[in-house]
Amino acid sequence: MNARLFSIINAIGCVLLVGFIFVQWLGGTKLEDELQAARRQAAEESKARSEAEKRAANLTSDIDGLKASIDSIRRAAEEQVQETKAQAGQAEALHTNLVHAQEQMKLMEEAIKARDEALKVRDEKLKEYGDALTATRKRLDEAIAKLKEAAKQ
Repeated sequence: MNARLFSIINAIGCVLLVGFIFVQWLGGTKLEDELQAARRQAAEESKARSEAEKRAANLTSDIDGLKASIDSIRRAAEEQVQETKAQAGQAEALHTNLVHAQEQMKLMEEAIKARDEALKVRDEKLKEYGDALTATRKRLDEAIAKLKEAAKQ
């Protein structure tokens, strides 16, 4: 009975051992599935991190580009302000010159009017002198004619 009991115990031990191996195998496959899921999740997280880093690098590049654009626009605006101030100064100088030229024009117009008045007075005097000279010539001609008549007689 001893050998038989050992055979039965050995068979029960083998069944228990097979059961234990089966449980270990199930646990191993479960752990393998969890390991594969963890690796997939790590790969996805790595990919997401890489994309986030690329996006951050692109955004940083965009920010740098925008800063450069803003600086360029600011410089252009400052240059435009300076140019506008310079043009305003030129416009003020031109306005001052225009006012001065208008004043000079008024003075010249007054001088021309005064000259025209003086010429008018001179022309009137010349006409009077011309009329007086004509009258004197006429009298002289009459006197010459009388003298010639008197000399003939």
